[in-house]
Amino acid sequence: MLPNRAAIILSVALAFVAGYFISQLYPVFYSDKSSVAPIETTCDGTVDISVEISGAVSNPGVYNLKEGSRIIDALKIAGDFTSDYDYYWVSKNINLSQILKDEQKIFIPFEALGYSVNPGSGYQEIFPSLQPSFVTESSGSSAAATGSQGAGTVNVNTATFDELDALPGIGATYAGKIVANRPYSGVEEFKEKSGLTNSVYEKIKDLITY
Repeated sequence: MLPNRAAIILSVALAFVAGYFISQLYPVFYSDKSSVAPIETTCDGTVDISVEISGAVSNPGVYNLKEGSRIIDALKIAGDFTSDYDYYWVSKNINLSQILKDEQKIFIPFEALGYSVNPGSGYQEIFPSLQPSFVTESSGSSAAATGSQGAGTVNVNTATFDELDALPGIGATYAGKIVANRPYSGVEEFKEKSGLTNSVYEKIKDLITY
């Protein structure tokens, strides 16, 4: 009789101890949702815009930038210009500090396309409404201009882009570089800063002054 009573007492004691431990664990596994602190999120108010940059850049494509980004930012993401970009056209027509708009397309022309000489060649410009003021005649007209210039000389420090472009062997690219790197004090500085090859310089050396 006593062993049975002892067993019952032991069972009740074990149940009590088990219940106590369960009551201690309960808040950990079954805590009220209202006691859980919500996860805080923050928003800095910035908005992404998508722009496409193509043509003479290292990594053409569509990029997401922060609102307020500028053309220079898109150019950096695209890996900068390639070596064959149209230096003069870009220098004349692209404002690298311009703020971008969503869905804007930026096209950097290749030098081989000859857009500096013939802007009406048909491919999409960076700004469709832009009409460059430096549009020159066709190569035939340039040749005529050279002929009409005759034996006169051109001052490389003051000449216009068109006057330099008309010199034999110069063309739009060299004309743009000559304008961009002025002034020149003499022959050596001119040859160094303009980037002309010796063969091109030989063609114009008697036609230019400083």
